[in-house]
Amino acid sequence: MSDTPSPPSTIAPVPLPEPLQPPVDPGLPNQPIPLIPGPVTALYGNKQFTGDVTFSLCWLPTPRVRFYVPAVPDGHRPGLGGISFVLSDGTRFDRNLITRVGPAAEPYSDRSTVSGVVNPPVIRPVDHKVSYVLFLFPNFEAPLGSGLQYADGWQRAARLTLIAGGWTVTLDQLPDYKERVETLNAASGFAVTHAGRLERDDGQPFRASDARPILDALGWYVSFCTGQWAGPCLPAGFEPSGARVWQGWDYQRTAPFRQRQSWLDRCHHEGFEGPFAGFLRLWQDDAWEQVVRLAIHWYVEANAQAGSIEGAIVLTQTAFELLASAVLVENHAWLSTDGYEKLAAADRVRLLFRWAGIPTGIPAELEVLSAAAGAENWPDAPTAMTAVRNTITHPTLKNREKFGRHPGGARAEVWSLGLWALELCLLRLFGYRGMYGNRITQRHTGEVEEVPWASGPI
Repeated sequence: MSDTPSPPSTIAPVPLPEPLQPPVDPGLPNQPIPLIPGPVTALYGNKQFTGDVTFSLCWLPTPRVRFYVPAVPDGHRPGLGGISFVLSDGTRFDRNLITRVGPAAEPYSDRSTVSGVVNPPVIRPVDHKVSYVLFLFPNFEAPLGSGLQYADGWQRAARLTLIAGGWTVTLDQLPDYKERVETLNAASGFAVTHAGRLERDDGQPFRASDARPILDALGWYVSFCTGQWAGPCLPAGFEPSGARVWQGWDYQRTAPFRQRQSWLDRCHHEGFEGPFAGFLRLWQDDAWEQVVRLAIHWYVEANAQAGSIEGAIVLTQTAFELLASAVLVENHAWLSTDGYEKLAAADRVRLLFRWAGIPTGIPAELEVLSAAAGAENWPDAPTAMTAVRNTITHPTLKNREKFGRHPGGARAEVWSLGLWALELCLLRLFGYRGMYGNRITQRHTGEVEEVPWASGPI
C-alpha cells in the first residue's frame, strides 16, 4: 500500500440557491406590517375626504388588516360603522368597518381620529396575470430542508418544496429565522418565519383568483402538519422581469404560536413534502374537500385541547365518524348508509382503523388507559375511546359515575391515542407511505417510524 497522500479533490461544490426575497418587509415579531403610505380618499355616508390613512397587517390580538386615520380633516367626523377607501392607484374597497373614534393627538386635538378593520381580500390595483406569486408565511417552525446560501455566508438546510396539481410551492426560511422562532417560543404571538413562492409547473401565467385556492390549501396543509393554525399572507404577483403587478392584502387563519406536538418530525422534510400531492388531490375534489377541511379543523382544535381534554376527545371522535362515513360508505361502499347507521360507534371506528391499517390494540405505553381497559373490559382502542367519549357526551347519572371512576390520566391518554390515530387516518387518506413521528412512542426529535401500511396496498 502506498504512503503517498492522495491529491486534494478538484471537484467544485455545487452552488446553493439564494433564499427568496419577501414581497414586503416582514417586520419584527408581533409588530404591524405597513402596507401603503400616502393620501387616500375615504367615503362614508354621503360624504368624503382625502387625507393620510395608514394600512397595516396587525397581528395582535388576532391578525387583521387595519386602517388608521390620525387626524380627520376639519368638517368631518365619521361615526362607527361602514367606510370605503379609494387608493391613489384607483383601487376601491368597500365594507370596511370603523371600530374606534376619538380625539386626535396634539396639535390636532380639535379633530377626530378613526381606526378600524379592512374587509379582505383586497387586490391592488387589479388582478392581472402574473408568472409567479411571492408571499409571507408566519409561525411555521419548519423541518430541515434542502440547502440555501444566505448573504451572511451561512449555508442552511432551509428550503421546502411542495409539488402537486400542476403547482410548485417553495418555502424559504428568513435569514433571521432562528431568532424569530426563539421569540415565538419565548413569548408566543406572531412572527413571519418564511418567504414563499407559488408558480405553475408549465410556466403559464395565472391570476390572483387562481392562486388564492392554492394558498388557502397550503394554509390548511401546514396547519395539519404542525398541529396549529397558520397560513400564508400578503401575496404579490410578479412578471418574469421581477416587476410587481399586484399586491394582495390577504391573510389566513393563524393562531398565536404554541409548542404543539404533531406527526411531523422536524428532522425529516420528506414527511412534510410527501403527503402534499395526495392532500391537494382530495382538496380539489368537490366530493372530498369538505371532508378534508372538517377533519383537519377538528384535528387542529383537538390538538390545542379546545374544550380541555374532554372537549378534545369529542372532537377526535367526531372526525373519526366523519371519515368512517366518507371512506366506508361513500367511497369504498363497504357498508350501506343503513348498515353504517346501525353500527355502534366503536364498530365504525374499528372498521375505519381496519381500512387504514392502524392497529386496534391499546399501545402498551399508555399504561393508565391499559389498566382502565382491563378494569372495564374494553377489548381494544376503539372500544376504550368511544366508552370514554360516551361518559362526556351522554352525561346521565350512570355515565357521570363512570366518568368519576375513570382516572384523569386515562382521559389524557385517550386524547393522545385519538390524535395519533386521526393523524394516521389522514395520512392514509392522502396516500402517504413514508416516515412519521409517533406521538405515543416518540421521545426525541428525529425518532421516526414507518406508517403502519407502508408495505401494504393503498
